[in-house]
Amino acid sequence: MKKVIVFFMFVMLAVVSNAQSQTVNVPVDQLTPTQLLKIQSDAKIAELEKKLQTYGNWVGVGGEIGTAVKEGLSAVVDVADKFGKTDVGKFTMIMIAYKVMGKDFIRIIIGLLFFLVFSTFLFIYHKRHFTVRRIAIEDNGWKFWLPKKYQIIEPKRYEGYEFVKWANIAMLLGSFGITYAIMFG
Repeated sequence: MKKVIVFFMFVMLAVVSNAQSQTVNVPVDQLTPTQLLKIQSDAKIAELEKKLQTYGNWVGVGGEIGTAVKEGLSAVVDVADKFGKTDVGKFTMIMIAYKVMGKDFIRIIIGLLFFLVFSTFLFIYHKRHFTVRRIAIEDNGWKFWLPKKYQIIEPKRYEGYEFVKWANIAMLLGSFGITYAIMFG
């Protein structure tokens, strides 16, 4: 008897599921405006639900990718931080910094050294040959309260004196250009 009841239930279930899945085709002309609106709105709702489900899947995948990237980057940062604190890590960072900006750094140092040496030479040359100087003739030693005797030395005037003076200034200004070319050229 049990088997007959179970069989009967399966038959009823098959009939009910078959009845629900049947579709009827009716021409659009025979539908009322309310029925047509309901069918169109149901179709739009079904389409929106399909899009919403697709977008939801994309959001889920995007969230998973974002989480994976975040976890991966935090692991990289942690490992890089630990590595950077070791002696080998510090050496490696110095080598990377040199590889990235080493040439520029060396050019700046060479440019500054050139400017320092060349301009010092030109300033000393200009001071000795084109300015009035005084030289101590008599030094009083430990008697610093006594007045010292000085000799004033005037620069020697010669033919082309002004040209050499201006050429010296032009060389100083030219050293600015050469320094710029060394550092940033």
